[in-house]
Amino acid sequence: MSAWSFSFFPASENDKPDGKRVEQIIQPICLYAAVVSVPHSLNWVGYALLSSASFAIMAGCVRVASESLPQSEVVFFRNFMALLLLLPLLRHRRVSLATGKFGLHLMRAAAGLGAMYLYFYAIAHLPLADAILLNYTAPLFITLIAVAWLKEKVTRLQIITLIVGLLGVVLLFSPSSAAASMAGILGLASGALAGLALATVKKLSDTEPALRIVVIFALLASVMSALPMIWHFQWPDHRQWAWLIAVGLTGSLGQLGLTRAYGMAPASRVSPMGYTSLLFAGVIGFAIWGELPDGLGLAGTLAIVAASVVVARERTEPAPEPPSAVPIYTGRPEETPRG
Repeated sequence: MSAWSFSFFPASENDKPDGKRVEQIIQPICLYAAVVSVPHSLNWVGYALLSSASFAIMAGCVRVASESLPQSEVVFFRNFMALLLLLPLLRHRRVSLATGKFGLHLMRAAAGLGAMYLYFYAIAHLPLADAILLNYTAPLFITLIAVAWLKEKVTRLQIITLIVGLLGVVLLFSPSSAAASMAGILGLASGALAGLALATVKKLSDTEPALRIVVIFALLASVMSALPMIWHFQWPDHRQWAWLIAVGLTGSLGQLGLTRAYGMAPASRVSPMGYTSLLFAGVIGFAIWGELPDGLGLAGTLAIVAASVVVARERTEPAPEPPSAVPIYTGRPEETPRG
């Protein structure tokens, strides 16, 4: 049995969920989550849960959009919509994009964009919760990168959590698992690249203002993702436009909720809440595609989440954060970027 078996819908080609049924169920959810305003009365837990639910819904929208559109197109529009939302803030704050750290910005953009491509591929080819989980191994990779590159010291607790996380990955990649595939390997690689991107942002934050890092990333990612899109561009019809817009707006809603949560509580408290995305993704995956975990897959998931939560609570930078998100910026000039 795979890590996530498809028992709700039979596995034969004729018994796959009807495309119209999927659209009728998930598109209204995506569009509702995209246009709803974030209530001001929520506390940081409410904002964190809203963010997790939005990112899980966004992942479902990415999967459906990728069924009829090239993945390169979905990635481009996710980045381009983020850029459009940031430009008014850039003009309002009058922050210059001139930088003496362009090499690090380019590295951050390449790592983040690479993570996004691999993450979206995993979403299209793996059970939804598995794809998110593999990307959310980023905190484990951050620890390794911080030791090797940033010369941070590793504690005994971090060593233990890394071992537990590694055992979780081994369980998740058991021979009978759906993750034991090229899609699973690429999904895990998205977590490694996301960890590198987060470590690069930490390095940049020593000298660069938050808004500059955010906008340069969105700008570079838009330009870089436009190049492969040109070769496979397909003009979306009205339904496909709806999915692309839903991807962009649900991602932005998730970003807004996460930003507000980090503005109200320390990263060590907010970061572990990000793993509730797995619960929302599991519900969506079961309701739409009939995805259910088996014993080994569930054990691996619990081990990875436990290890990552411990690491996240020890660090000051937010994690997990999907690569489809831009670095977090709350609008306070003195704030360093998170993400």
